[in-house]
Amino acid sequence: MSEFHFSPRPNRAGEIAWRAWSREAFDEARAADKPVLLSLSAVWCHWCHVMDETSYSDPGVIDKINAAFIPVRVDADQRPDINARYNAGGWPTTAFLAPDGEILTAQTYVPPDGMRSVIEIVLDAYGNRRDEITAAIAQRRERRASAPLERTNAQIDESILRTARASVEDAFDEDYGGFGSEPKFPHIDVLEFTALEYERTHDARLERILSATLSAMARGGMYDHIEGGFFRYSTTRDWSVPHFEKMAEDHAGFIRLYAWAWRVLGLSSLRETLVSTIAYVRTTLRDPRTGLFAGSQDADETYYSLPLEQRRTMAAPYIDRTSYTNWSAALGGAFTVAGAALDDDALVAEGLQTLDTIAGSLLDEDGLCYHFLPPGGRPTLRGQLTDQASYLRALLDAYDVCGEPRLLARAKTLAQTILLVFSQADDTLADHVTDEPLGLLVSAAAPLPENATVANALLRLGVILQDDSSTDRALRILRAFVPRYAGYRTFAAPYASAVARALYGGSSVTIVGAPQATSAFREVARRLPDPLLVAATFAPDDPLVRERGLAAQTPVAYLCHGRLCGAPVHDAANLRDAFDMLHAAQSGR
Repeated sequence: MSEFHFSPRPNRAGEIAWRAWSREAFDEARAADKPVLLSLSAVWCHWCHVMDETSYSDPGVIDKINAAFIPVRVDADQRPDINARYNAGGWPTTAFLAPDGEILTAQTYVPPDGMRSVIEIVLDAYGNRRDEITAAIAQRRERRASAPLERTNAQIDESILRTARASVEDAFDEDYGGFGSEPKFPHIDVLEFTALEYERTHDARLERILSATLSAMARGGMYDHIEGGFFRYSTTRDWSVPHFEKMAEDHAGFIRLYAWAWRVLGLSSLRETLVSTIAYVRTTLRDPRTGLFAGSQDADETYYSLPLEQRRTMAAPYIDRTSYTNWSAALGGAFTVAGAALDDDALVAEGLQTLDTIAGSLLDEDGLCYHFLPPGGRPTLRGQLTDQASYLRALLDAYDVCGEPRLLARAKTLAQTILLVFSQADDTLADHVTDEPLGLLVSAAAPLPENATVANALLRLGVILQDDSSTDRALRILRAFVPRYAGYRTFAAPYASAVARALYGGSSVTIVGAPQATSAFREVARRLPDPLLVAATFAPDDPLVRERGLAAQTPVAYLCHGRLCGAPVHDAANLRDAFDMLHAAQSGR
């Protein structure tokens, strides 16, 4: 069986002599003095399948590629580091490379006529204008090398939140909800930042953005009203015609958002969407034995256009049973958050199973997550920042809900490992550590979303553990992006969320007692009017309890801001009063 995934429909793409991304492939290109054809594809990708059925099934294209190129095929989900450097704006990406991995030219889907043409153009340039190509590559490398990693003295402040919010409001579609025009994506990070700002400020404009967008996605074609779950994006501005793949990655965000909308906005229709979305993920993507999740389910326009009874007569679209650690971790954390919102203990337990499986089966000897687990295979690809960031966030989300000490211990250890392994000279975090740097992978990148996620988690840990070093390191990461965050526009949303925590976070409910005996305190804490508040649960014999001189009588809770704490609260019903008293005392200072 081929290690490569091709379109499920008839095609001849497998007749191309594809190689995996490897040292051997690039050595072969160098030895044969041939350019590399890099096909960056994805299991769920409709146009990748179309290219397999058309361009890569064209006999002339097949023959020319096999004769004149070293063809390399990469699954973008399995190699986020390669995707980050070579993606030409979508999938498939069709990139022609020099034997050292430098890009000669790249585009997305190329039809057969265009493919025949671009092949000849590349071969002509490679054969007849080699000096020009070599000079251009040398200039690119010089530019990369001349941009040293240096720390900045920039500071974070409220202006970052104003800039991020302006980007959100400017992009909002007043008529149909969502952001921008077609194709229209859900932009989970943007909605989560907007939700945070709404809870902080109670601004009616932000509530309008949230309720309009979440309701429109749930009502329209983005949602599968028969089997549940969300499609990846809408091809139309009004959300009516989706692109039909379903992604584990997206569903973690959808579950968190709709759980928030039910808990905070109280919209019953959105609760129904949340419950049916979870049901889809549980029945279709989740492996009950491990608690891990399949990566995606294919697009199939014909299947999804049918009513339920007719769907039952057809085979369901292909499910990629590969589990991606970043997506499984996110879904595990989302299950605990949604379980708390729905008062569903079984859902919380399923989320914990996922996180325990990652801890037991998907970590390397250094404590870093592997990136993916193929069906029946072994964990593969160590050292991707996206996995560490997602797992760290999920551990803290689950700890906030459950108070289980193993979750905090894992989060603390993972945070230390991330900083040890991924830190760069400019205080950012690299996107990967690799044992075999090839092509553009020799240079590290500093992705804003993952850096922001880790910084946000470090700020939470700083409050939970009263650890100034975690807080300081988070602030250094955030300061490093001050000169460049605005260029990301709405995509800077996770960074703005972390900045909001840095500026306005610091409050906690410190709970002493066994997790099972203190659940009422955490439940009340989730309803307190501070979206940045963290719940920190410790056993009575925890050294931190002794160091802080907290009361031995349990269960007990303390409302704290930084190191300033109120009087002990022995009844969860009195926690809101204690919160109001502490904030009144702060306001009166």
